[in-house]
Amino acid sequence: MQAVNYRMKKTLLLSIIIFIVQDLAAQKVKDFFYVEPKNKNLPVFVRGNLSNHKILLFVQGGTAANGIDFGRSDYPKWKKTLETKVAIAYFDQRGLNKPVRKIDTSQINAAQVNKDIIAIAKKLREKYKAEIYLFGHSSGGQDVLDCLASFPEAAFIKAGIAFNAPITTDYSPERYNHYRPLYLKNLAKEFIAGDKDNSNYWQEALEWMVKTDSIYDQATSRQWNIYVNNAFTPAKRKIGPGMVFKVIFSRPYHPIKYLNKKDNKKVSDILWKATSNLNLWEQLPKIEHPVLLLSGRFDDIAVPEEQMAAHKLIKRSQVSILPDCGHESFLDQPELFETKILEFIDIQ
Repeated sequence: MQAVNYRMKKTLLLSIIIFIVQDLAAQKVKDFFYVEPKNKNLPVFVRGNLSNHKILLFVQGGTAANGIDFGRSDYPKWKKTLETKVAIAYFDQRGLNKPVRKIDTSQINAAQVNKDIIAIAKKLREKYKAEIYLFGHSSGGQDVLDCLASFPEAAFIKAGIAFNAPITTDYSPERYNHYRPLYLKNLAKEFIAGDKDNSNYWQEALEWMVKTDSIYDQATSRQWNIYVNNAFTPAKRKIGPGMVFKVIFSRPYHPIKYLNKKDNKKVSDILWKATSNLNLWEQLPKIEHPVLLLSGRFDDIAVPEEQMAAHKLIKRSQVSILPDCGHESFLDQPELFETKILEFIDIQ
């Protein structure tokens, strides 16, 4: 018995030593800088493990949302997951963190967003001598794809990852006349085949969508949402006071300015109009970099049907549709999401 206990203690001690050695060997980074230090544009916050010499440059969704608070608050829980294997760079785009009257509106446009992503990627490459992967969620994923199409010669970028990124826009007729109707039709057929208890409900949904054929007004859009929302309940993450305090008292934020969000609204309004004519379908064939398209089976914003169509247009692309996921796949299936990302960037 004593011999067994001794071996157990020895194994435990050895495990602790290995963990400590691995932790010390990890090249951890936590850094903050401005890409344009003179006028304090494009603040960047980098955190994670640089041992693999890889950085994911996170491009936030939401048109003009702050990327740095997404990282500092650890909303996606990457600090103890993805960031133990790879470093992630978060940034706030041009125009944010400034008084509204001082925002140079001539510099707020889709072309400048692409140029800024390129400038940040180049700075990260020079500063850390690491491989840079563009890594965008939702409309940030749209920015990743548009950026790679606009700068196919950017060799300092290794590849792009667009997760839960719709290819169509709110102004795109393809979204309402083809892809979203097709999504509901396919969804209904799946449930009819596999969910006998609710097959009548999904048969009704299918017949409605076939008859309606497109989503052409508020009434049909509302009914479409009722049907698709019954397919899946996404994970919810509460934002607690601790998460907020980690953000508002850290660079580059000033508590009062940060909480009133006037700069975000102004930048968002300008970019919303500027991207009304964006046609990613025309851009996708121009992409030369490897690309991972990742979405959720139940993502009704970046529907799988769009992802599969985009995959056919991007020369060096992979597509992964995660089961039991909605629009925030990193919350709904965090372990599977991380596995797909690490496989793509070749980290074991």
